[in-house]
Amino acid sequence: MNIPSTFKTTGRATALGALALTALGTVAAFAQEAAAPAAAPATPAPTLDTGNTAWMLTSTALVLMMTIPGLALFYGGMVRKKNVLATIMQSFAITCLVTVLWFMFGYSLAFSDGGSTNAYVGGFSKFFHHGITTATLWLPGVANIPEFVFSMFQLTFAIITPALIAGAFAERMKFSALLIFMGLWLVFVYAPIAHWVWGGGFLGSAGVLDF
Repeated sequence: MNIPSTFKTTGRATALGALALTALGTVAAFAQEAAAPAAAPATPAPTLDTGNTAWMLTSTALVLMMTIPGLALFYGGMVRKKNVLATIMQSFAITCLVTVLWFMFGYSLAFSDGGSTNAYVGGFSKFFHHGITTATLWLPGVANIPEFVFSMFQLTFAIITPALIAGAFAERMKFSALLIFMGLWLVFVYAPIAHWVWGGGFLGSAGVLDF
């Protein structure tokens, strides 16, 4: 019996067996990778659009300037000398009043979900801007602007609208009565109508556009 020849044969068989097992393992691994479904790409989280935000802030400032000093000086120049200061102060007082009411509940009535009454008026979920932080985006994935910026932009329209009304009774209405009227008008007229069109109400759902 040739012992060295036997060892050589056994060594070759062992090496061939190891090589075959390695090849089978590699094939199996490739098969598993091929069978595994490709993972869907993760949807990127909405991020702040600095361009949109900058333009909205600019627009907010421009609309506010239409009231202060725009309307204040315009109406002040159309009344008698003794009523100039009072007329100018009406625009400033309306701006202050509407700003407070808008922060408290005006924005919520105009731009939150009203549930069963959503077709006509918003709800109470955003009273005092509850749940809105600096990280909250308005229309995420579309506009990507901070909701606080959107609220400020809409506030300027809520300010200028009653300020325009003030021109109809300049010199003919008491200051206290004017403030009471403007507060009630914001709550019961402006906020619901804004919700009808811009806040998901029945007019907006019907396709009405108000630019």
